[in-house]
Amino acid sequence: MTSTISFSKLVRAEFRQMSWLAALQAVLFLLLIPFRVLMALSVKELNALDVLCGSMGFARFENAPVVLVMGGACALCGFSYLYSQTKLDLYHSLPVKRDTLFAAKYLASFLTFVLPFGAAQLLGLLTGVLYGAGSVTLSLEVVVCTVQLILFFLCSYSMTLVAVMLTGKLLTTVLAIGVFGCYLPLLIVLGDYFVHEFLAFCEGTNWLWAQSDRSLLKHTSPWAFCVFWGNGVEVGRVGLTGRWPSLAGLCQLVAVAVLLSLLSLVLYRHRKTESAGGALAFRRLEGVIKIMLAVPVSLVTAIIAYITFYDSGLWELVFIALFGALFCMLMEFIYRWDIRQVLMHKWHIAVSVALALAVFFGFRYDVLGYNSYLPEQDELAAIAVREEYASWDYPTSEGETTRENARLLDYLESDEVGLLYGICEDGAERAKTDGVGNYDENLRQVNVKYCLKSGKEVCRSYEVDVKRYVSGLTELMEQDPSYKERFYPVLGWREADIVEISGTFYSNELEDLDCSDEWCEVIVPAGELGAVLAAYQEDLRTLSFEQIYHSNSYLGFRTRKQAGISYMTDCYPLGNEFKHTIAILKRLAEE
Repeated sequence: MTSTISFSKLVRAEFRQMSWLAALQAVLFLLLIPFRVLMALSVKELNALDVLCGSMGFARFENAPVVLVMGGACALCGFSYLYSQTKLDLYHSLPVKRDTLFAAKYLASFLTFVLPFGAAQLLGLLTGVLYGAGSVTLSLEVVVCTVQLILFFLCSYSMTLVAVMLTGKLLTTVLAIGVFGCYLPLLIVLGDYFVHEFLAFCEGTNWLWAQSDRSLLKHTSPWAFCVFWGNGVEVGRVGLTGRWPSLAGLCQLVAVAVLLSLLSLVLYRHRKTESAGGALAFRRLEGVIKIMLAVPVSLVTAIIAYITFYDSGLWELVFIALFGALFCMLMEFIYRWDIRQVLMHKWHIAVSVALALAVFFGFRYDVLGYNSYLPEQDELAAIAVREEYASWDYPTSEGETTRENARLLDYLESDEVGLLYGICEDGAERAKTDGVGNYDENLRQVNVKYCLKSGKEVCRSYEVDVKRYVSGLTELMEQDPSYKERFYPVLGWREADIVEISGTFYSNELEDLDCSDEWCEVIVPAGELGAVLAAYQEDLRTLSFEQIYHSNSYLGFRTRKQAGISYMTDCYPLGNEFKHTIAILKRLAEE
């Protein structure tokens, strides 16, 4: 067993061998931190403390990418001996356990970063002190920021180390790093495309895809987690230089670094010495990795064929088979580095192509019946139906307002199942026979929520015949006037709820509103808001949904909650049948 002293000597020896890397990072961080601080403080007319706060600490987002890159570089340089059979034989011939050697290499390459980086942060603070910008709070924030960036480094370092342990040469290590960083985001993008393109998916009602833009991508790799840092529970209160990291966020970084480091150690223990120079250190993983990469690549090419040769299943099949086979052959060439062996494992090609075909055409033709799902009418307790794009806010149970589909459908539930079921039948049948995304002018995209008596809720997005949609809603509002009150929240407003009513109308839209030019704009004076609101509510209550729906203009209402937000206005329909409203608008336009 190696003593503590010999371990220290081993670390010092390794550090001396990588002193060039420490010197390189010292120059980099000196230019990045203290030199930048000095340049900023040299501007005399600015407050020194404000300048220092903007030059150090949590505000310097560009420091993180540099630290992440150096984490990868240090891991590659520290364990580069794994690529050389000669060096590997030499190291493994030493009377040192693999665990000890791993720890010494790990610590030595870590020190090449932490010493220059810590010194640069300290020099940045001292530069500020020389200009009279010293602050205990700022110093504490810089210390915490330094710890956070060191953890960023360890996350990148340990993830790169896993790639090093799995591979036997630099080329495949670099490719493995790219796979670790891009594979899960690619799967998310592919899944998002398939769901929205081929399934009757109701936007905003499924937590997985509704949040995939940021929260899922953030957890696809340690690098993504660090790049997207500051968009969740990992940040806390605001300090002098930015938002402090929360204790939970720091614990997450520690956990990621520790787990990946332990994984690297386990892989290093079981890594065979003769794997140096080979593509992969563990030959049994070759087929699994090849198939896992070939399937998404084939799916990407299938999407290209689908977009280019729309509705051509033959071309999609050809692209999947052709590019799936070519990618498997390329992977085999990288493994063997011999063009004669690219067809060594033909079953890898067969499995990859078969899986890609199953996934693509399974979504494309809705093999599992997602689109055609339609509960029996007697199984339903309520249904909510609403056209895709809401142009006005709806109230929520929390007292706020929303245009989000999920909350909107909650608000518009109706127990008059029989009146709305025909719309759902039409949508499910069209989704079953025609798929989604037809964009016919006689169809309307509607969101539907089924509330089953069992308590289960299911949401879908259908293309339905506009006549079926309009007639269903018209009949519902005639039999249940309270539903119209919910469907058009403006019916419950009072004069005190609004601050502005306005509209821009073209001369051919409203017959009774004379526009001298091609278009005219009407802004209702404050004293007339109540009169216009009352007239509009009277028209809205009197007219049928069909008359309202086919209106060709809009009247904008801005509520007190929307005041001061230029792009927030509730746009309600306005047509020639709105006699009372147009009469007042005509008078205002003439004044």
